[in-house]
Amino acid sequence: MAAAATTGFPPTGVAYVGQIEHEYMSLHKLSVCGNCLALGFQKPLKRCNGCKLVDYCSKECQKSHWSKHKAFCNMVQGKGANNGYLSRLKTPEEVFRILTDSYRLRVELDHAHREENHGVYADGKVAEGAVWTAGDASDDFQKYLDLAEEAGVLPEWWRFENRMECLAEAVDRKNENSIYGHIDQEGLMTKYEGDVAIRNALCVLAELIVGYEGKGRAMDDKWFNEFQEYLDLHPDERARLIAGTVEAVKNAGVVPG
Repeated sequence: MAAAATTGFPPTGVAYVGQIEHEYMSLHKLSVCGNCLALGFQKPLKRCNGCKLVDYCSKECQKSHWSKHKAFCNMVQGKGANNGYLSRLKTPEEVFRILTDSYRLRVELDHAHREENHGVYADGKVAEGAVWTAGDASDDFQKYLDLAEEAGVLPEWWRFENRMECLAEAVDRKNENSIYGHIDQEGLMTKYEGDVAIRNALCVLAELIVGYEGKGRAMDDKWFNEFQEYLDLHPDERARLIAGTVEAVKNAGVVPG
């Protein structure tokens, strides 16, 4: 059974970095309207004042999209119940898919940007203090489920039977969401029916479960405040964290190299 959800929870480091990236993208008019998908270089866009991660081309679009955006917006801000994002989903299958993809994306990002190998990349080593396991991806994912249950991010209806069903789907190598397969990062928005925030949502959810550094979730705002202050005082580190986005924009020919 999942732990009881709490009201109000710490903001995440990945959301703050995402806001920095989004500001850079918006500056170069490369963001899109979260509702109608109008491009920034076609229409002037304004950011949501709440999450600062989604843009809109009009008040009408923002209002129309609010019912879909609300749970993500609250999760980024640490508002409402910490299981609000997953609880808004209509079926257990949707919860399983989001939960599994949040794990799969975290595995890929840890491998690519932290040089931490676990899950499908397991090499028998685990960074000191990390929550991950050194074994098979199924062991690693079960640890992730343990921590998700402890974090209170799962819907109130979650029971042991749901966990076993989620696990069975995740370890099925024929399943497109299998933890033994690599997640298609470029295809996430298409997979989730035009959800422009899905990548950030998966990253934020994973951080609420395992923490920014994969050493356990933050229990209060202290870590985030220190992280935010550190990045504000160290522009070189801010630049490093969004270097991939900056490079992608340059490769697209939007800004000079």
